Amino acid sequence: MSVLTETTFKRIADIARRRWGLSLGERKMQLVANRLTSHLRKSGGGEIEDYVSRLERNPTEDDMLVLFDILSTNVTSFFRDPAHFAFLERELYTGLAKGTLALPGKRLRIWSAACSIGAEPYSLAMQALELLPPAAGYDVKILATDLANKALVGCREGIYTESQLSGLSPERRAKFLIKAEPKPGSGEPRWRVKDEVKRLVEVRRQNLVEPYTGLGPFDVIFLRNVMIYFDRETRREVVMRMHGVMRPGAIIAVGSAETLSGLDVPLKAAAPSIYLRS
Repeated sequence: MSVLTETTFKRIADIARRRWGLSLGERKMQLVANRLTSHLRKSGGGEIEDYVSRLERNPTEDDMLVLFDILSTNVTSFFRDPAHFAFLERELYTGLAKGTLALPGKRLRIWSAACSIGAEPYSLAMQALELLPPAAGYDVKILATDLANKALVGCREGIYTESQLSGLSPERRAKFLIKAEPKPGSGEPRWRVKDEVKRLVEVRRQNLVEPYTGLGPFDVIFLRNVMIYFDRETRREVVMRMHGVMRPGAIIAVGSAETLSGLDVPLKAAAPSIYLRS
């Protein structure tokens, strides 16, 4: 099987930039080479050069989504970056529960914009169930989106192994998950998200650099650990698109190592990696 040359890597990087706004630097070349080699070995797809040429000539949407799966990394955990959830409890849920804060139509809309295999949107759903009692009368909906097939499948299934449940306390596990069939082959124990949690979450595919037709308005957006894959121009474009589907005063959180500083966007910093639409 052929090796990934620098020229061919640049062609892949160009496809990723045009289709999804991804910025693939040279440091990613070996990772991409390893993943491409593994994919082509399993699929019988031939040489790397031929594969990339097919993608450039006349690819189907499924072909492109397979490439996105190859290039993407789905690292996630339940209640990741606890400070973001603490901010929501303090600045949003406490007021909604006490009646000192109100949202139009008593509708709370949250967007997990890069949901991966579901730990983030289901964490958001669990928090809403914990902190917003039925007596408050709110209709809560959480939109979970991603592009990667494996992420969307995992999110819809809502089934996780023991190792994937780090960050989820024993109390929350007992309250919101039930035992599922062990993982085929290994017999590793697995847990499934209860229906009361899944009912709050809608899963769909969304390319963040394409129009957000029919989305919003949102009260909370989690855009976490995504900006690192974009160049500066694409970051600003994505954030401005997000701004267009946020209610006034809405909250947007990025990854704890990310910032919107210097992007010249109409958002006000409220806490580290948390911003408000003015």
